Order: sequence, then structure tokens, then C-alpha cells
Amino acid sequence: MALAEPQILSKLSWLKQRIVTLHQSPKRSTYEQMSRQYADQLKQLADSHRQRKQQRDRQRLHSHNHLPETELKKSLLILQQQSQQDGIERRQLKQNRDRALEPIAQEVSEVEQQIRELKRQYTTLSQNWQALMQQVYLATLASKEQHLKLEDVDRNLWQEECRLSILYQDEHLIVVEKPAGLLSVPGRRYTLQDSVLSRLCYQLPKGSFLAAVHRLDQATSGVLAIARSPQSHKALSQQFAQRQVHKTYEAILSRPINNISGTISLPLWGDPETRPRQIVDTQKGKPSQTEFRMISNGEQPRIQFVPQTGRTHQLRVHAAHPNGLNSPILGDCLYKGLKPEKRLHLHAASLEFQHPITKTPLRFSSAVPF
Repeated sequence: MALAEPQILSKLSWLKQRIVTLHQSPKRSTYEQMSRQYADQLKQLADSHRQRKQQRDRQRLHSHNHLPETELKKSLLILQQQSQQDGIERRQLKQNRDRALEPIAQEVSEVEQQIRELKRQYTTLSQNWQALMQQVYLATLASKEQHLKLEDVDRNLWQEECRLSILYQDEHLIVVEKPAGLLSVPGRRYTLQDSVLSRLCYQLPKGSFLAAVHRLDQATSGVLAIARSPQSHKALSQQFAQRQVHKTYEAILSRPINNISGTISLPLWGDPETRPRQIVDTQKGKPSQTEFRMISNGEQPRIQFVPQTGRTHQLRVHAAHPNGLNSPILGDCLYKGLKPEKRLHLHAASLEFQHPITKTPLRFSSAVPF
């Protein structure tokens, strides 16, 4: 594993960079820009034609009601010719578009084919590598447990250290309390395989389907939901995507704040040069919004966060940024915490959603450990 890992990660990095380069190719950018321009022109023309058709419909109705037969035929013929002219105008614009795009369409098609193939290679390599690391990780846990058994060592303590606290489970989903310091899902490196998903794979019967529908930062503790079937994974993912899930977090901040409640809205972007750190960027950032209220005041106020979006490190940036609360979460060294702490003081205290199959409302809560 140790020998293969650098080669695999290097290959994945190369594939990803190659995909990015192809996405940014000048021909592809030109094609997309021209396509958007023609799409805008076609939309404007369609809007204009729609208005003209409505005018013709009114004119046609008026003609039927007020003109004699001879004049009516002339009026209807003119309206028909206007309608035909609109069709000709629309076809001409589409022909102009096709003539303008045709010279580079084949090149762009070849680029798109390369991107699809590289993405396929990336996905296959990544999935195979992840599966191999998980196999080795689970085998290591099983071997350790067997060793403890053979050595007649009390393995209850070791099992308790590995075992997660399960708040709810059925054949469709499982809800656990994630401890601080544990990843939600395995990372790309073998040293980052210990995670909620990995431990559940070990705890549950072999071959169980498990898929994360949301994540908590490694440093964050609290309620985490995991799907146990493809159907429930799809249904839960849709609830998160459509913002039908209600989440509350509790945090302790590192210094006093002025407002007791409010809403924070900042555009967040993950700078590739400083990952996993997120920054506020009005040009590249995606919208993020969090409601907050003060639970208790003081030098280190306790705050409840209710995120309306789910960006990476959203609550941590909203707390620390000058345009947010201007007070980093206690223990958050990544976003300028004042002093080192044993842990990040951020906890996912509650999670509410509909059961993915029965549609029953569910609510789970976890006691704040700080």
C-alpha cells in the first residue's frame, strides 16, 4: 500500500489536471461563448415572435368580427405571410448559428470525448483504489480483534473505542453520533481510512450498503445520517439538495460579538492553492447563508447556527470572517482561532428530515459535549 499510494495519487492528480486543462481549452471556450450568444439571440427572437403572434391573433379575431368577406381574405393572407416570415427569420438565424459553429464543432466534440474518457479513467481508478484501501483497513481491524482474542486480552475497551453510538437504524438508514476528530468518509490516503463509514462497515454485516448523504468536518462532532440502500440514498440526497432538511449546530466563539441574532450571507469559494480552506470571493464564490442566535453572552459566547446552505466550512467561515461574526469558533486554528484548544467547539446538535421511504418526520439530537 505504501509503495502504490504515491503512484496512484500522482496518476489521479494528473488525470484531474488534464481534465481541467481540456475544460479550459480555447476552442471549447470559444464554442461555448458563441453557443450562448446564439442561444440569447434565439430567445430574444422567440420573445419577439411571440408578441407578434399575439398581435396577429388579436388582428385575426378583429378581422373575423368586422371585415366583409373580401377584405377578410386579404387580411388573413397578410397575417399568414407575416407568420411565414417569422419562420423564415428563425430558420435563417439557426442556419447562421450552424455555419458559425460547424468549423470548430468537430474539434470540440473530440475534446469532449477526451474529457469523458479521462473522467471514466479517474472514476474507475479512484473507486478501485478506495475499495482496496477499505479492504486492507477492515482486514487490519479484524486481525487486531483476533489477536486480542488469542492473547486473552480484554477487547471490550478496544471495541468501545471503535464502535459508534447509533441513534437510530433500520433497513433504510442509520443515524450516528460522530465524535470530533473522526472523518465522515474515508480519505484518499491509507492513513485516512478510519471514518464513520469505515467503522460502520466493520460493525454491520459484511456487504451492507452504506453511503453518506451529508458530511461533518473531521473536527466537528454530532448527528450524521447514512443511507443503507440506493433508494434511500437518492431520496435523502434530494431532501438535502432541495433544502428540506433542518439542521442546528451549537458553537462557542473565541471572542464577544455585537449581535444577538441575524443572518450571515457570504459567497464562499475553495481556493485550490489553500485547500481545504475556504475564502470569501464575490466573483467565484457560491452563495451561503446561515441564521444565528446567541444562547449565552460573555467573552466566549455560545451560539446556535442554523445553516440554510451546506458549503464546506460554511459555519467556520461565517463565524470568523469580518463580514460575518468576526469571531472564530473556539479551537479553530484554520480560521485564526486565538489559541490552541483540545478540539473545535462546533457540534451538530440536531437533524430533522423525512424518512426516505415511509415519509415519517424524524428528528435526532445529540447532547453538546462542551
